[in-house]
Amino acid sequence: MKNQFKTLDRRNTDSIKWHMARELCDCKKYYTFSVADSDYETAPCIKNALSKRIDHGAFGYAGKGSNYEKIIVDWYKNRYDISITENAIIPIPSVLNGLSVIIDLFTNKGDNIIIQTPVYHVFKPVIEHNQRYVVENPLRVNADRYEMDFKGLETLFKNGYKTFVLCHPHNPVGRVWNAIELKKLVDLAKKYQVLIISDEIHSDIIMPGHNFQSLIKFSKDYDQIIVISAPTKVFNIAGLKIAQILVENIRINKKIKKEYSRLHLSTPNLLAITALKAAYQNGGQWVDDQNKHIYDNYQLIKVHLNQYDQDFYVYHLEGTYLVWIKVNLPKIKASSFVKQLVKYGVFLSEGKKFGVNDQYIRMSIACSKDQLIHGLRQWDQCMMDIK
Repeated sequence: MKNQFKTLDRRNTDSIKWHMARELCDCKKYYTFSVADSDYETAPCIKNALSKRIDHGAFGYAGKGSNYEKIIVDWYKNRYDISITENAIIPIPSVLNGLSVIIDLFTNKGDNIIIQTPVYHVFKPVIEHNQRYVVENPLRVNADRYEMDFKGLETLFKNGYKTFVLCHPHNPVGRVWNAIELKKLVDLAKKYQVLIISDEIHSDIIMPGHNFQSLIKFSKDYDQIIVISAPTKVFNIAGLKIAQILVENIRINKKIKKEYSRLHLSTPNLLAITALKAAYQNGGQWVDDQNKHIYDNYQLIKVHLNQYDQDFYVYHLEGTYLVWIKVNLPKIKASSFVKQLVKYGVFLSEGKKFGVNDQYIRMSIACSKDQLIHGLRQWDQCMMDIK
């Protein structure tokens, strides 16, 4: 497993994460833990499938193939014991593209759309670029994890807000919403006839002791549910541009398919199709190995930061490879600490951009153990100079 998750040199590969770090840093050696993608090779089955397809040499017009939907159905059934119909699957270029199209189709200009902060910071501009308004239902902290504020959510539903965006598993706080929480959410949405859009891009990155249940599982109880998922985060293939919408409601399904046909975006690109099929057919063991690797990295950073007593608090990680950390330094805010770390060649994400006060940072740990250790050593050096 050590060689399997060895950090690659991505500095001259058009990687957004590493390019941004290079632009902001004069250090000879730098380590970035900001943008949510991984710094090691994708699964061997994907590399092999892509190499074989490229070696063929022809890249003309291509369809997704007759087995495309079945492969996705089998992944959900075999991995999560969730049954979805093949007709429910709609291929799309990306999760954010799907979110934007869904908002445009099923809400009106000037409508209010609920999100749960702190949350993925791009939700807000996607909503606002569609000329809708963001309404926040902030998560609540209970001990070392975040929980949904159902009372506050019901108040918003009562007040007529009819669209809700769920992040599941949650970026950045690392929650995997459990069956009880999801059932309560669906029951509330059904009571007030609220459309739920569930972003499940991190669904396969689950830590030991936790289980993922897609919201699509509740479609028989309530048919106003749209799930957007993708293999891109877990297999680090976001640059290939592929995702899928899952919706069992026939009316909603037909409307979305019609829109993608109108936009001429209903067929993914050839290499993306190849990667998805390889991932979902042969990548299961690799995902399990990666999840263990991420959990080991999480344990490492948690133990390391505990040496600083109350200066940092690492929240419990249930899913994603994103660690949410509270900064309790007496004389410096979290954003200022992030800027200080840049001087030592370490890059993190400021927590305030996720919709909370300036006390938090987010750290992507989908990297090698060595890269994480080097980053933490520089973190230590920064702390020595601050104090």
